[in-house]
Amino acid sequence: MDNIMNLAKQGYQAYSESQSNNVNKTGGQEYNSPHHSNQGQGGYNDGPDIDHDEAVRTATSQGSGDSSLFSSAMSFLSNNKTEHQQPVDEQGVQDAHRKVYQEGDGSGMDASALGGAAALQALKSFTSSGGSSSGGGNMQTKLISMAMAEATQLFDSKGAVSGNKQDAVNSAAMTVMKLLVQSKFSGTTGGGNSGGLGSLMGLASKFM
Repeated sequence: MDNIMNLAKQGYQAYSESQSNNVNKTGGQEYNSPHHSNQGQGGYNDGPDIDHDEAVRTATSQGSGDSSLFSSAMSFLSNNKTEHQQPVDEQGVQDAHRKVYQEGDGSGMDASALGGAAALQALKSFTSSGGSSSGGGNMQTKLISMAMAEATQLFDSKGAVSGNKQDAVNSAAMTVMKLLVQSKFSGTTGGGNSGGLGSLMGLASKFM
């Protein structure tokens, strides 16, 4: 995974270029206003600028399972904000990712570990694609949507694990949230471009 920093940088540049082609999506308050996505259900004041409803819609369209699965995961995040500051088990996430994605073996793994692996896969996919094919919303919303959707697909393909699909989705969402919070990836601080680049690099550095 020593190339993930380069993937992050390339992914951000591609994402930034794609957004600059859309006058309605270029920086501005969409990325920087603390009020943009923090109004209504699932808002995260003083945290990552995540659109609850958009995250649920995107994950539902990309993953397996109905919207309640992803809505429950977003509520889980909102109801466990103190956990956002807890460190990610980086080695555990990397080991789980290697086991299921490189070795193709999910035996003996629980759903939470599966969710962590899915979160890392989503990060890698996001940075390598520049976020161009990951649905609507800002970078934070896209990433958490991808992680939740990936968790459902991974759970379906590795069914012989302890726990249920909701556990996997909750874990994927929480893993991403922890990384976003701890890398200071907040829509309320910094400029849209500088903040985005810094936080993507920070996320990637977690897995160096």
